[in-house]
Amino acid sequence: RESESRSTRMAIALPLEAQAGLELGLWKMLGTTANLYGLSLTTADHGAFLIQLTTLIVPVVQGVMGVPIPDRIKTAIALALGGVFLFTTDPSGGSCSAGADANAAAASGNLALGDALCVVAAGFYATYDLRLFKWGKLVAARELITGKILTQAILSVLLVVALGYAEAADYIAGATWENSGTIVLLALWAGLAVNAVAPFLQVGGQQAVGPTRAQTLYASQPLWASILSFAFLGETVGRQGLVGGAAFLSAL
Repeated sequence: RESESRSTRMAIALPLEAQAGLELGLWKMLGTTANLYGLSLTTADHGAFLIQLTTLIVPVVQGVMGVPIPDRIKTAIALALGGVFLFTTDPSGGSCSAGADANAAAASGNLALGDALCVVAAGFYATYDLRLFKWGKLVAARELITGKILTQAILSVLLVVALGYAEAADYIAGATWENSGTIVLLALWAGLAVNAVAPFLQVGGQQAVGPTRAQTLYASQPLWASILSFAFLGETVGRQGLVGGAAFLSAL
């Protein structure tokens, strides 16, 4: 009882902004860590599809919690999942890397582990989306995302120091002027665009349409990745990918 009362007093002592930032930053860091590690062990198409399980997890959890899910949203979710599956498993699409990635992952014997980690990441991301919807009603978007970014950054640095310090030190020591520019650009993109601007927009968007409807839109990630791959890398999409993309667009 004493420990429970002590933890309750600590929770009360923390402002809502701090509580929200700590929780959201933790979920996002766990999801990103599991996602990156999983993608290093499985194939690109497996990872892309399994991460989109958030599209299924969020409405299921909301349904269990008693939130009514309209039939049209259920249909849209089914179409989105089917479209993403067809799109990410397109054998002629450049994004699948069907041969080399699959053979390398299978040869390492870690394909199942990679898939499992991607599923775990989807669970963390789904939890983040659901809790973001809750905290977005209580905390202003700027304070919410600032706390989330700060927590995620601190936890990520601590994780690197604890588990990957030697590898990180070797990588930094071997950096050259040629690849430093690329590293800086990637860090700015991942840190500013992906983990700052996008979550800030996500707060207002989810409050407007709800987490379940938002999942249908989030499932467009492989579609956008394919568009960018075509524009910057010249990768193409096959007939199956086009059918999957059309199914997804019809879900919107």
